[in-house]
This record gives sequence, C-alpha cells and structure tokens, in this order.
Amino acid sequence: MVLSRVLCPTLIGRDSELSTLEDALLSALRGDGGVVIVGGEAGMGKTRLVNTLASRARTLGCVVVAGGCSEAELSLPYLPFLEAIGNYLTTADAGDLGQRLGPAAGELAQLFPQLGAPSGSSTDSVQAKLRLFESILILLRDAAGHRALLVILEDLQWADPATRELLDYATRRLRSTNVLIVATYRTDEMHRKHALLPTIQGWRRSGQVELVDLRPLTPQQVASMVCAIFEERSISDEFRDFLHERSEGNPFVLEEMLRDAIDRGDVFRTETGWDRKAVAEIRIPPNVRDTILQRLERLSREDVAVLSAASVMGRSFDVESLAEVAQVDGTAVLSALEASVAAQLIEEEDRRSGGYRFRHALTREAIYEDLVAPRRQRLHSRVADVMDSRHDREPVDQANQLFMAGRNQDAVAMSIAAADSALQGRAYRDAAELLERAAPYVSDEAERARMLCRAGEAYHYNAESQSARRLLEAAIPGLEKAGFAVEGAIHRITLGRSLWELMRSDLAREQFEQARAVLEPNGPSEALANLYIRIASLSTFNADHRTAIEFARKAAKTAELAGANLPSVWSLNFLGLSEVGLGEVDAGFAHLDQSYQGALAGGYDFQVGNAVYNAIWLAVHLGRGDEVAKWKERISVMPQIGFEPWPTYASAFIALERGQIGEAIRFAQAAVQKAREGGHKKMAWRAHVLLAHALAENLRADEASNLMPPVSSRVDQQDVTYDAMPRVRCCLAAGDFAGAEREVRLVRPEGCEHGSPLDAVAEGTRDAKWLREFIAKIPAQGEVLGSPRIAAARGRLALYEGRFDDACQALSSAVDAFETGSFQLDAWHVGSALADAEFSSGQADVARNRLRRIAADAQAASALLAARVARETASR
Repeated sequence: MVLSRVLCPTLIGRDSELSTLEDALLSALRGDGGVVIVGGEAGMGKTRLVNTLASRARTLGCVVVAGGCSEAELSLPYLPFLEAIGNYLTTADAGDLGQRLGPAAGELAQLFPQLGAPSGSSTDSVQAKLRLFESILILLRDAAGHRALLVILEDLQWADPATRELLDYATRRLRSTNVLIVATYRTDEMHRKHALLPTIQGWRRSGQVELVDLRPLTPQQVASMVCAIFEERSISDEFRDFLHERSEGNPFVLEEMLRDAIDRGDVFRTETGWDRKAVAEIRIPPNVRDTILQRLERLSREDVAVLSAASVMGRSFDVESLAEVAQVDGTAVLSALEASVAAQLIEEEDRRSGGYRFRHALTREAIYEDLVAPRRQRLHSRVADVMDSRHDREPVDQANQLFMAGRNQDAVAMSIAAADSALQGRAYRDAAELLERAAPYVSDEAERARMLCRAGEAYHYNAESQSARRLLEAAIPGLEKAGFAVEGAIHRITLGRSLWELMRSDLAREQFEQARAVLEPNGPSEALANLYIRIASLSTFNADHRTAIEFARKAAKTAELAGANLPSVWSLNFLGLSEVGLGEVDAGFAHLDQSYQGALAGGYDFQVGNAVYNAIWLAVHLGRGDEVAKWKERISVMPQIGFEPWPTYASAFIALERGQIGEAIRFAQAAVQKAREGGHKKMAWRAHVLLAHALAENLRADEASNLMPPVSSRVDQQDVTYDAMPRVRCCLAAGDFAGAEREVRLVRPEGCEHGSPLDAVAEGTRDAKWLREFIAKIPAQGEVLGSPRIAAARGRLALYEGRFDDACQALSSAVDAFETGSFQLDAWHVGSALADAEFSSGQADVARNRLRRIAADAQAASALLAARVARETASR
C-alpha cells in the first residue's frame, strides 16, 4: 500500500460535538431552528466537523449553503452571507423567488442585483437595516422549503462588523423556523480586544445560541486517529504520547506531522506493515509553519511560485485569476494545482466553479508570511490589477489589495466607494474603518478632514462614542481652518452628543455653543433645529424645563422655516419630557407619542428609539403602569444597531420593576456589554447602576456593591433619579442601614420632580423630622403629585410619625397602584411597610397574610431582598 495522502478517513474524538449538531439539525427539521457556534483553535477540526454535518444534512434532504469570512483587513460587509446566499441564487429561478419574497426582494436587491431593483428606503436609516436583516431571514426560510436549511459560516474571527451584527440578530429570530446556522471561529485568536469576543461572551451568558467548543484530542484519540490513517490496530504508548505532546492534540498538526514524517522517511512502509524510526530519531518540525514550508520543498520552484501567488489572493481563488497573478499560462497553473492537491496543501472548492482553496488557513498563512516583502507587494499589486478587469470585483477587496501593494493613492478611491456601499448597507463600522484607513493618504487637508469627519459620524451611528470623539476632535479644526465653518459646526453637534455620552456634559455644552455661534447667523436650517434640540436635551437632563421648552419650540419653528421634518418631529420628544417635569403628565406623554408616531412614519430610527426610551423611563419613575405597558410593546421597533444599548436597558428596567429579577439581570448584563463595546460611558454608567440594583434584589450584595459606580460619577441632575433607589437597595441588601441613611442624605429635593426617587429617600431613612422637611421642598407639581411613589413616601413618613391610620391609607393606595400597573417589585417592598402599619393599627391577621404572600411570591421570583424584608417585618 502506497500512502499518497495523510488524511484521517473518519472523524475521531468528535462524537459528542457531532451529536449536538445533529440534534440541532433535527430540531430545525421540526421547525425549531437556531444558531450553533463551533469554536476551536486553528486545525482543531471545525471544518471537518461541519462538513460531516453538511453531508448528513444532504442525506436528510436538507438544503445546504456555505460561506466564509475573509481575513483581509478590509472585507466586504456580510461577506459569508453573500457567498452562501449567492451560491444558492445561482440555482434558483430569480423571477419565481422574487414573487415569493414580495417586498423583501427589493430590500435584498441592494446585495443581490439579480432579484430586481432595490427598494427606495432611506440609506441612513437604522430601521432600513432591520428591514434588510428581516428580508435576509425571509430568504433563508424560503430556501429551507419543506425540509430545512443548513447555513454554514466559517471563520467568524475574521467577520466584518456587519456580519457579526446580522448573525447576532439571527440568534433572536430563528426560533420557530426550519433554518439552522452553524458558524465556526478560531478560539486562539480571541484576544481580549478582539471584536468578536464580547459577542461570544454575550451569547454564552444569554444562552441564545448553542456553543460547541472543540477541545484537543486526548492521547487515546490521537492513537485512534493514527491507527485509522495507517490502518493499524494499535500503536505504542511511547509513540502515542510523543505525537500527542508534539501535536498538542490538534488533528491538523498531527496529520501534518505524520505527512512530514513519511516524506522524510521517519515513518515508512515495510512488508509487514508500517514502521518508524526510534522516537529520538524522528525529526519533528518545531512548529506547524516550518512543517508546511518544508512540504513546499517537494514542489518545483514553478509550482511554489504559483502557490505563493495564490496565498496573496486569499483563502480561495480561481484558476483564471491565479494564472494572471502568477503570470504563467493555464497549463502551468493546473500543474501546480495538481501538485499542491497531492501535497495536501489545497483542495478543490467547487467542481462547478473550478475554484480552489487552501485546505487550512494555517497553510496559506505560512506560505504568505514566507514571502519577502517586495515580492509580496508586487503580487498584491498584480491581484489589484487583475481585479480591475473583473466586472464582479468588490471595491473593498480591491482597496485591501492596493493598500497591501503600497499603492495607497489608488486605494483611496476604492476605499471611498467601498465606504459608500457599506453605509448604504448600514454597515457603519465597516464604513468608518475604510474612511479612517484611507484618510492619511489624501493630500488635500480639507478633504482629509472631511473624510475623517465622515468616519467619526459613522462611528457615532454605530454607537461608538469614544471613536467618534477621537476622530471628530481631530478633524473638525481642519475643516474650519479650510473655511468650511458651517460644515464643521454641523459635526460639532455630533461631537457634543458623543461627549455627553462620555459623561462630559460640560464639554458637550461648549460644543453646542460653538456650533450655535456659527449656525444662527446663517439663518434657519435643519442643522440649527437639531442643535436647538440638543440644547433642550441638556436643559431637560438638569431640570431646567422652561429653558428646554423654549429651545424645543425654537427647534420646531426653525425646522418649519427650513422645511425639515425630522427635527420638527424630534422636538416634540423634549417638549413632552419638559412638560412632564412641570407636572403636565398627560400632555407630555401625548407629545412623546406624537414624536414617536412622526418618527416612525418618517423612518427616523434614532428618534423612534429616543421617544420609546424616554417614555419608558418617565413612566417607570412616575409609577404609570398604563404607559409602561403601552411603550413596552414598542421596544421591538427601537434601533438595535451596532452597540446601541437602549433596547436592552429598557427591557431590563421594566423586568426589574415587574419583579422578574433573573431576566432583569440578563438584560442588564447585555446592556453593560453593549455600552462598553461602544464606549458609551453614560449608558454604561446607567446599565451598571441598573445591574447593581438587580443583583441587590437578588441578595448578591457584594457583587452589587462592587459594580455600583461612586456617587461622584453623577454628572447631570437626573442621574440621581437613576441611582438613588439602587444605592439604597444595595445598602439594605448588605444590612447596612447606616449606609442607606448616608445615601439618601446626598439626594437633593430638586431631584424628585418626577416623584422618584422620593420613595427611595423615604425607604432609606428613619428620621421623620428630616423626611418631613425634605418632602416639603420637592418641586413635584400638577399631575406628578398623584404618583404612587409620592404616596409611598408620605405613607412611610406617617408610619415613622406614628400616624398609623394615615400610613395605612397612603401605603395601601400606593400598593394598589403598583399592583395595577404591574410594578410588582415596588408592590412587595411598599407592601411590607403597609403590613408594618397594619400591625401597629391592630390589623395583625391582615398584616401576616400580606407578608406571607409577599415572601412566597418574591422568593419564587428570586426577589430575595423583598422576601427577606417581608419575613423580617413578620418577625417583629
């Protein structure tokens, strides 16, 4: 027997992992699809595992499509989905498919022209991005037909931001479908700053996906693999352990080591079977790279040159392009490919397309890195030139090749084209990175500054505040110096917002005033109207509601004169917020609703989310359960793009108030993660406070205390509304009643304009005299005075003063309102205070029954602090 190729004929050591994948496939066949993520170091067998699953899926009649991510620094947005779906579309009747897809075909035509004319939706709209995502999912469900669809996405460690975002979206939307996505990634590339790592961690915490981790093979599995390759029954323990130690249980490395050993004659065939030299005599290469490169010595110089050219093209390549890049004829290319296939360096990718690919990414990397820099640059330049003659080239791929070739000026135009395409597809991070990389090679200072400002705006759209600030601060002065003051002023509005998100309200105000000094003399404009809204927002956050209303109305008037609908709609948001602050609650919510409806009709996605977030925040702090229920249904239309944490924060906030502690913790953790990823310090602060509160309610006092930011981190006046109750509950969870007293003494009466956090102040103190004086100073007025949070505070005051009948009346009204509004957590805590008053007013049996119910219900909901308070009250 002559062993020409060292490949294990069977899948070794992956029975459990394959079983998990097969179970997921069977679930998809039953209509319960989802996402499975397979992780493992390079060479651990991820591709072989998913290919085995693909083979079994085809046997079951499933449709299988596959795509891979590119390791190029600049890669096409949604690349693996484009590849997988594109391959499917080549076999589908585009006309029939377009009819089945309906309106979704227009959305998908942005990415797949064969589906017809693209829809005319707004290109800078987050909602449009969600429509695109939903359209892709509709296409996948259609492709599944009556069986199931298996989508394989390889090498997520190289995924572009848009791909990561779409895949994350799919994890929440594939339930109740017959679509299964299986994606692979390299765990050895997951350094702490890797862009994919937070997403993987989030999936691990949320349980939204099935995670399969491929571990190194055990010594026994290594032995089984060697026996399968050489058709032997057993190998010695010494040889087994040697191979296991050197390969570290990596199947690819093991195969490469064995192939190298055969090539060198260290393992050889005899009349009685396979034999080997003594372990001490077997020269195993020190690392896989050397092993691969030594394999090249078996090829001719001409074959190596062709293979080197292929390594510059990427993981996959076609014969025609390779011939042009290597500058040889087709016969020489085919000869090199045949030799490389025999050497197990490459494999045929698709018989129909005639494409090839490196069998392992490590192989391509080793060959590529062995090229000297001048030759590598020349080859990149040839690839770029070859791509120029291809009608199906992608600007992002060509830009990457040009940059690697050192042809930076040529790359700039390609980068701009690719960035425009990325913005059209709502791939904001991709666009920002393209523009930022290209900008240094633009010679015109003004144009360079403009390009960096565009990149900063793209980062801002992706909720990456720190990156937006970095670029805008650096680039705006360049625009202004070149005489583009108005353009610079417009970017200062975005910079100011980014600074506020980074908890620098003082610097944000400075930016707004600088922009105002430029824009106002130029008359009404949409930018000026938006600026007025930003100034109104800062005033609202610091309880200067009359100034906020003034600027909100100025924004509306300016928008009307400028013929700009967006700021006209948006101004109603902050008009409503300030009206509530002045006690006009119903009028305020009506204006918030008008802002929401107008933004929804106009496709203004940020403004949609802004209205929903603000309304939920107000409704919870006012104790308006009817409004919470109404606006909670609208969370699903909030923008879920990039690192925007609004939707997850709002969901966590509502879950906490409703006593759903476990769900609140999960959502709050997700909000913290998203805010951190985007560098949105303000939302990170809020999310940390909320998470600490949820943990305190779960009696995880130490964790809560460690997470809670210091009081000095408060920036805007409204911040006390966010953190007063969480700080009190953290102290109570730790049994630190003196600490709770200290926390409430730091709250100023002016901060209780919405009723909350007056209830927290009353809960944290037992000083009746001080509390009475505090309540007398709060600025709450009008309809706000009917808040159950104010009733709860007045009831606790009556309890502390010994006015037990008054306490029962006030606390009972608060509990009733909380229960009616589904504020279960508040109902439990205030209910224990009511029971205390009932005990003191002679209603012991009523109090005991109430506390028994509270303790049982709160315990069942993991609201352990509320349950403990109820039990402690019953024991007094």
